[in-house]
Amino acid sequence: MRSDIRALIVSIVLFGLWGTVVTCPFRLVSDLFLQTSQAVVGKIPLPAIACAVFILFLAMGVTCVLLWLGKREISDYSALIFSILSCILYCVQVIRTRDYSLEAAIVAVVLAGTMALVVFRKTEITRYISDAFIMALPVCMFYECVMNPLYRLIKADIYSLKPFIVVPQTSIFSKVGNLLNIPLLVWGAFFYILALLPVMYCAGGRKEGKIRN
Repeated sequence: MRSDIRALIVSIVLFGLWGTVVTCPFRLVSDLFLQTSQAVVGKIPLPAIACAVFILFLAMGVTCVLLWLGKREISDYSALIFSILSCILYCVQVIRTRDYSLEAAIVAVVLAGTMALVVFRKTEITRYISDAFIMALPVCMFYECVMNPLYRLIKADIYSLKPFIVVPQTSIFSKVGNLLNIPLLVWGAFFYILALLPVMYCAGGRKEGKIRN
């Protein structure tokens, strides 16, 4: 399977299961990026739309770098690196909130499974796991830039499709509003598509992920 098709399939699965515990290990990494970037950019005196676009393009830029690394030998170990990072983030989260849940088991299973796959050199499968961590950023940005404005426009309940699709209450474009009398959804979708183009380009030409029987 071509690497760009693999990334597309992984992204669709992530989108459909975004609110479930299954995607918890992957959301931990994207949430860390989003929270950190918002905290840093929030200290810069920029207009709301400039801050939103900056965070969006920064996320997509990081995604492109990670996809580019997928063309190098390090790609065979990137899934393990991401899994360890996810495990560390969850441990920090548990220490801060003292909240233990099923998510801990999911994170542990992903880490243990990835370690076993790397040891037994099942690189075809680990590339799918690696893509799940990488494409979590564009999926997260899709929820931020498109899904939140869409739900606000149609006045839909953000929990109507819970636990599968859970839309954030606020997004990086929330403070933009209907700038220049243009709906927020148009702003978010336009900049998202613009930022997605280099990601689509970088997703191709990487190592394939054929799963052999």
